[in-house]
Amino acid sequence: SASNGDASMLHYGANERRAILLGKLGGQKVLRQAIDTFYNKQLEDERLMFFFRGVNVEIIKWHQFNLMSIAFTAVPDNFSLEDLLLVRHKRLFDMGLSEVYFDMVAKHFEDTLIEMNVDEALIKEALEVVMPLRKVFAQGARDALERKKKADRTRYAVMAIAVAAVAVAVFKLAKSKRK
Repeated sequence: SASNGDASMLHYGANERRAILLGKLGGQKVLRQAIDTFYNKQLEDERLMFFFRGVNVEIIKWHQFNLMSIAFTAVPDNFSLEDLLLVRHKRLFDMGLSEVYFDMVAKHFEDTLIEMNVDEALIKEALEVVMPLRKVFAQGARDALERKKKADRTRYAVMAIAVAAVAVAVFKLAKSKRK
């Protein structure tokens, strides 16, 4: 249909703009340098460092490079970054990852680009690619809270059953002692 063709053209246009943006930023070599600086900032931030305990940062940098290469070029139609973040990073959301931490990381990203003397208009454009992910972090935090509430309800139910079982046992023991 004509509308489907229009949508694919819009999608192509967005991918084309991202590829141009990556080129304007300096290409993959600069992106790799930016990721190194970006992660050093995060690792030095006391508010964020606990997310990195026991983690091989070089592997994370490699994943980040690949992810940003995609984000700043062509996002495949079958790729859902939202699903990747929400499903693969439940543990981080359960640790408290939220849009508050997203904001801290986004600020480190912006500061990295500023330190690298990237033009202000390009920084704005790069942030426009990244900032829509903030809502995913808010959703991940809400999902983690729901998981915690469900786990708490289950734990309370199990405790109530255990207390009831102990009460029945004590009652039976007391009853048998009276005889």
